[in-house]
Amino acid sequence: MSDEEQFPLARAEIIALFMESMLFGAFTVLYSIAVWILLYREKVRGRSTTNRMLFVTSTVMWILAVAHLAIDVTRAVEGFVVWGKNPGGTDAFYGRISDPTEVAKNVLYITMTLVADSFVSYRLYVVWNRQWWILIVPTVLLLATAVAGYGACVEIGLAKEGNAIFAENLQPWIRAFFSLSLTTNLLATFLIAARIMWSNRRVRKYRASGAAAGSHWEVIETMIQSAAIYSAALASLLGTYLAGSNAQYICVDILQPLIGIVFTLIIIRVGLGFTMNDTVSGGGHGVSDRAGAAQLQTIGGHSYPLQPVAINVSVSRTHDRASFEGYDRKEPPVGSDIESGKAPSE
Repeated sequence: MSDEEQFPLARAEIIALFMESMLFGAFTVLYSIAVWILLYREKVRGRSTTNRMLFVTSTVMWILAVAHLAIDVTRAVEGFVVWGKNPGGTDAFYGRISDPTEVAKNVLYITMTLVADSFVSYRLYVVWNRQWWILIVPTVLLLATAVAGYGACVEIGLAKEGNAIFAENLQPWIRAFFSLSLTTNLLATFLIAARIMWSNRRVRKYRASGAAAGSHWEVIETMIQSAAIYSAALASLLGTYLAGSNAQYICVDILQPLIGIVFTLIIIRVGLGFTMNDTVSGGGHGVSDRAGAAQLQTIGGHSYPLQPVAINVSVSRTHDRASFEGYDRKEPPVGSDIESGKAPSE
């Protein structure tokens, strides 16, 4: 029994639409919280270029997710209502991969992936103290991902009627896109985590005992978990595509809002952590206030509170009180020399 008989294309599409709608709802909630955090922190802590970039990037992702879902709803109405009047019409509609709506949703997905990968590369650039050479490999991978992704969209648009997504002329482009995107995320996440660990190890002896020693590990844990979620979903998509299963339609549709969910989760996790620390420290201030408003040691582009140094001074004093008291009781003769203690010669 073929995969089409076991898992029909129409069933895969309706399940994909349901799951995408669920994840889009979660993305919308997380996006709202992330925007509140970014605007709140910008108001309290002052203007921040990173906050503005995060806000713009998350907004672009949300707009792309809305457009993707709108196209999927339009295709569902077209396939199940308009084409569904005829027997086999729904499968025939979804089998037309060269349809403009199918090409448009694929372009949106490629763009969403490139936006996320671009910001991951920018984050890597910032963490590595803005050293341009660290972006050489990620930039090459990002450009290759764009070429493979949009090249696949061109091939899909030029496909013949009824040509399946698993056609031999499409497989090299799609495989390359999935593989390059996965490699870019894993490489960038590894380099960011390695840099944070290295910087934390260098400044460990300078950090005050009252400073947040575990903040770096919390950031690393958040990034690794987020990368694991996206990597698992992308690996599932690649596996179902290589297996020739219609389940790949489900995976590719849920990846659109999932990318935004992973992105906003990092903002919320780090943002709420900073907000809680600010509240504990007295509101609107950073770690330096909790360390006693002391100087900050800047190493690798990051500021760390210096270790306080205690100086103990021991003072030893010896008083010969008996000699002073005996001297005070002596009354020199009248007219005697005070320095020599002798009476003046007559």
